[in-house]
Amino acid sequence: MPEKIPWPFNRFYDRCINQMFVKWFKCIATEIKDRKISGIILDIGTGPGRLPIEIAKQVVNAKVFGVDISEDMIKIAKRNAKNEGVYDRVEFNVGSAYNLCFEDNTVVLVLSTGLVHHLKEPKRAFDEIYRILKHRGEAWIYDGRKDCTKEELKETVKRFGIEKDLILPFWIIERIWPYMHIGYKTEDYILGKVGKAIRESKFKDYDLRIEGAYVRITLWKD
Repeated sequence: MPEKIPWPFNRFYDRCINQMFVKWFKCIATEIKDRKISGIILDIGTGPGRLPIEIAKQVVNAKVFGVDISEDMIKIAKRNAKNEGVYDRVEFNVGSAYNLCFEDNTVVLVLSTGLVHHLKEPKRAFDEIYRILKHRGEAWIYDGRKDCTKEELKETVKRFGIEKDLILPFWIIERIWPYMHIGYKTEDYILGKVGKAIRESKFKDYDLRIEGAYVRITLWKD
């Protein structure tokens, strides 16, 4: 599995994000705002930058960054930020999850949506996140579940409020979901590749929750 979305699918991916996942990203941004999180916030594997853009719209006392290994995606993200009127409040740069251009103990919150299943060396990425986080800083890692049930997928679509924004009918999405490059099976997050990487990383304090068709992993730096 490639660690970045290749051209020309990056432009199609941006259209999908714009139509569907922005509502999810708004919920994440609202949680950050409600918790009054301030400081440097970093989105790893930002793609077209929709999550940092939503955070920049809602969170006042934060400097928001997005990094992605794809130069094309970063170009799209910068264009999107300009179109959304937050170009001066968010910064996008080409970068790898394995080598983040931030000093030790400087970032208050790290975010990642749909990146973990692309990583060939997740432990290495987790250790790099640990390095840049401040004491008691957090990382919110979201990834899809290949083995979610039909009911869980429906609940997720309803919770995000994207019923009318689906590009394909739900019955088609239900059938192709397990074959899409959206994540691992649940056991891989708990006991398999991802779970093992977390346990072997520098993080000693973490929480893993199933949220419908997705898993949310919260990591705390001690």
